[in-house]
Amino acid sequence: MTKDKISVPDTRLNARTRRLFLNHLAETANVAASARAAGVGSSAVYAERRRSAGFRDDWARALGEGYARLETDLLAEALLAANGKTADATLKARAQKHRLAIALLSAHRAAVKGAPTAVTPAPALADLPTLKAQLILKLTQMRERAERANDAA
Repeated sequence: MTKDKISVPDTRLNARTRRLFLNHLAETANVAASARAAGVGSSAVYAERRRSAGFRDDWARALGEGYARLETDLLAEALLAANGKTADATLKARAQKHRLAIALLSAHRAAVKGAPTAVTPAPALADLPTLKAQLILKLTQMRERAERANDAA
């Protein structure tokens, strides 16, 4: 009786797959969704990250950009004033979504920054002008990074 050889798929990513994955990761900070967008399994990208120091570094930069985008989106949404026609249930749902997103970002921020992953208490709320200045600074930094990446490409 002859045993058929089971073929094991190659989990290495090619240049196109890497680029698709990293671009999506920089937009979303979501590994599983980014792997799907690149047409590969998340196990393949994790395996490549373990194998390749260059990919690991690119991953860290993309993930940092993704978290910066998420933080910026949260800040922008938080700065939107609710109008008088907004239902209480909608406001409560938004607040719950914001609390969850901020907790997740806080939990993962240390890992993205390369620090230990101890959860730190949330900083005190700043006044509106300070928040706006911080948002403008983050947007400016993101724009500059995008321009540098476009110039390099």
